[in-house]
Amino acid sequence: MTTLQLKAQYFQDSTPTSVPCREENFVVRELDFALPVEQTALVLIDLWNVHHIDSWIERAEVVTKEVIAPLIGRARECGLTIVQAPSPGVLANFPDKYEVYQGCTPEPEPGPPPSWPPAEFRNRQGAYACFRGPRDQEPGIGPYWQSLTGQLDISPHIAVEEGDFVVGTGQQLHDLCQERGILHLLFAGFATNWCILGRDYGVRAMRGRGYNTILVRDATDGVEFPDTLKARWATELAVREVEQVHGFSTSTADFYAACAALNSQESNAL
Repeated sequence: MTTLQLKAQYFQDSTPTSVPCREENFVVRELDFALPVEQTALVLIDLWNVHHIDSWIERAEVVTKEVIAPLIGRARECGLTIVQAPSPGVLANFPDKYEVYQGCTPEPEPGPPPSWPPAEFRNRQGAYACFRGPRDQEPGIGPYWQSLTGQLDISPHIAVEEGDFVVGTGQQLHDLCQERGILHLLFAGFATNWCILGRDYGVRAMRGRGYNTILVRDATDGVEFPDTLKARWATELAVREVEQVHGFSTSTADFYAACAALNSQESNAL
């Protein structure tokens, strides 16, 4: 079984016993992983063509075209399983465009609604409308997304090729991994601090299912704030959450180096 010798890093929030366990002494540490190619997949999260945040989709398009598209091509060449996870919204917009992997586990039927809190409160209706979530407070994001109705799709810079798998849920991704014997998930896509972390096929959920999760930290971009935009600190802190709690990160440079070593490994075996 061929292996991808991949350098990964994590953020150690403890210290050797000889060093005071203080925040200023926390360091990034590196590991060399031997990932069996047959047990490794590249999971592509929400590579969209449109978004309601103009500045963000402009950055995402550049990363998609210049970083992620070449990364996918190299991963295909190395024999990794390619999983496109474009979101339930994309698949609902284009039900006949993508062949979605259905898996072997049916999605659970919704149970009865909870009796508490009251339905009117849960739905923020009537007297409780003032407690609507941030995105539903004025001016809200609804008008922006309404203007994009039916347009949300996979980026034109990305092709779903024969042999790729398309999933819409974390259960489908889990079933696919079980069927193919996949244990290691490399993640790329968007947005780092939203869907990469929070989707049911994202890093938190798949780590919770027991997988080894590795984020390609320069093949992603987060949604920033006015005071974090210049240094991209929202993105950086999302990456650090992965490195500290959920798994590891790697870079495209380290991935390409691992691919080059894999090619040498295969040539020597001939």
